[in-house]
This record gives sequence, C-alpha cells and structure tokens, in this order.
Amino acid sequence: MDWFFQIEDFSAWIKSFGIWAVIVSLLLNIIISILGFIPSIFLSGANAVVFGLIPGFIISVAGEVLGAAVSFLLYRWGFRRIRGVRNESWKWLNQVNQASRGRRMLLLFTARLTPFLPSAVITFAASVSQITFVDFIVVTLLGKAPSIALETLVGNDLFFMKQNFPRLIITLLLLAIIVLLMRSRKK
Repeated sequence: MDWFFQIEDFSAWIKSFGIWAVIVSLLLNIIISILGFIPSIFLSGANAVVFGLIPGFIISVAGEVLGAAVSFLLYRWGFRRIRGVRNESWKWLNQVNQASRGRRMLLLFTARLTPFLPSAVITFAASVSQITFVDFIVVTLLGKAPSIALETLVGNDLFFMKQNFPRLIITLLLLAIIVLLMRSRKK
C-alpha cells in the first residue's frame, strides 16, 4: 500500500497550488513529455483525484497534447540542426515520407493507440518525418484520448477504491481481456 500514500501525497502536492494547480499539472505533463521516460499514468490519476473524473481527464488530455506539441517542435528543431545525420539513410523514414498524408496520419494514430509503445518514441518518429504539425496534434489528441481515459479512470478508482471497487475490477478485467486478445492476435 506504499504506492497509495505516494499518490495521495502527489495529489495533495498538486492541490496545494490552489488556482494554479491546473497550470502546474500542464507544466508537469510538458516536462514528462520532453523527458520521454517518465510514465504519465500517475499524473493522470492524480488529476482525477484533484480535479474530479471528467475535469481530470480533460486536463490530462490537454497536458498530454501540449507536452507532445512542445516535444515535437523541440525534436524537429533539434533534428534539423544536426546536419551530419541524413534522414535518407533511414529506410523506415523514407517509407513514411513517401506515404500519402492519410496513410501517415493512420500510421501515427495506430502507434498512439498501441499500448506500451513509449510516447516519446512516437513523437520523435513523427517529428523527423514530413507529417505536419497540425496533423500531428489532431492525431495525437484522437489517439491519446482512449489511453488517458483509462489511466484517469483507473487512477481515480484506485484512490477511491472503497467507493469504486466494482468498477475498478471490471475495468481491469476488460483491460486484461484486451491485452490477451492483442497478444493472441499477434501470434
């Protein structure tokens, strides 16, 4: 139960910022996105606890999209500054860039929906491709929303387990079924 107290402390810390708590949450999401190795599930769960289920979801989606946007721009800017690296040598990148706009968007959407694929890897791949910033943002919003909804719901239900235990069990069972179906389909 040590994780429970950490979530409680983290939520209390965010709440301590009062009217600035939303801004703090958004900034944390941007930092998490730029760093690329910290999972955002804890922040999504804390947002649900601090702001409520629906507002927490909206704040988490906004933060994820803002973080992805800032990361995309930084990665694209940094990659273009490195002249020694030729993207022509990356076969996968050539294939993505030669695809139609719709195909690139579908590829990004599929990647965003794929569980356990790090968001930073997807953002980097998109930033070095020819996908437009607007297309990236739209697809990121649509692709991240389902996983953020799940993170927000599970985080909220873990924190308020006494009230939401049946829903938490049903959600986790459905998630396990989806993961098992995806694994069996892979084979």
